[in-house]
Amino acid sequence: SVHEGGELFTWGQNTHGQLGVRSQTTLTTKPQLVERLKGIPLAQIAAGGAHSTTVSLSGAVYSWGKNSFGQLGLGDTKDRDCPSYVGALEHWKTVFISCGADHTAVLSKEGLVCTFGAGGSGQLGHNSTRNELLPRVVAELWGARVSQIACGRWEVPMTCLLRQHTLVYVPSLDKFYFFGSGDEGQLEDERKPNQLIPLPINLPVNTGKSCQSNDHYRYIQSIFNPICYSFNFVNVFMHFTQNSYLNGIATLEDKEVDAWISKSKHWRSIKKNIRLIFSSEACINGSFLDKRGKHFKTSKEVSGIDMSEVKRFYEKISKNQTVYQEV
Repeated sequence: SVHEGGELFTWGQNTHGQLGVRSQTTLTTKPQLVERLKGIPLAQIAAGGAHSTTVSLSGAVYSWGKNSFGQLGLGDTKDRDCPSYVGALEHWKTVFISCGADHTAVLSKEGLVCTFGAGGSGQLGHNSTRNELLPRVVAELWGARVSQIACGRWEVPMTCLLRQHTLVYVPSLDKFYFFGSGDEGQLEDERKPNQLIPLPINLPVNTGKSCQSNDHYRYIQSIFNPICYSFNFVNVFMHFTQNSYLNGIATLEDKEVDAWISKSKHWRSIKKNIRLIFSSEACINGSFLDKRGKHFKTSKEVSGIDMSEVKRFYEKISKNQTVYQEV
């Protein structure tokens, strides 16, 4: 859970270090601060079977936890008990990330998709069942400008079968693409093979409705709800219907700063917001990221901070000495 002050807290199972707190404890019931990510403005977090990932507002990706199949994207199969920077995605301009049981999918600002980790069911979309230890672009989706992605897994009741897949949505075509574990009928000979490359899901005749319509939802749900087992598609579908790119941390907005200066809000409320933002490194960094796309180049050499924006902010609040002194 990401606090509005920018801190990430985790709790629960920790058998593979998936909490990212450098602890050997296998179960933690109380929220623990992930120190390694302190000061980094996080945009989104995602959890898999036993691994976790996060992406910052500047597009930096961190992963930790189980890594048996390379699902952390670090080039090896060694588990990590604290967040590790995924250097292979440094210039990827990541805006969203999704985790399956043992694989990971990443979406770039340009709509490209790359996957890594377990590929035994074809869920990586690379026309093979090999595992990938490093992020690899899904070539079949090149140029499609994907807008949303979701990794999924489900177990077939009364069997040992584990189904793993990936879904993506291409808005220009109003189509979902699927790859991974195939559908399974009531009889063994009705089983469909795993889909190794993205396959468009044939939706009903287009009625002018987008993928968020109830008709499309019900149709897609029926695909993943054969008689022999049930699968709740709601959680996966929610990835498509919500704006997953919005961060939940507190950052400065021009309208809010104007309200501070004009005192159109109660001083107690203004003071609370100022303290929330300026007591957190993550909130400060997130507030002054370069908005012209340069923040995606953030690295050890490039801060990604727009110093002219910092200067403009302080010039603006200097008009109100009470606010200026509080900041």
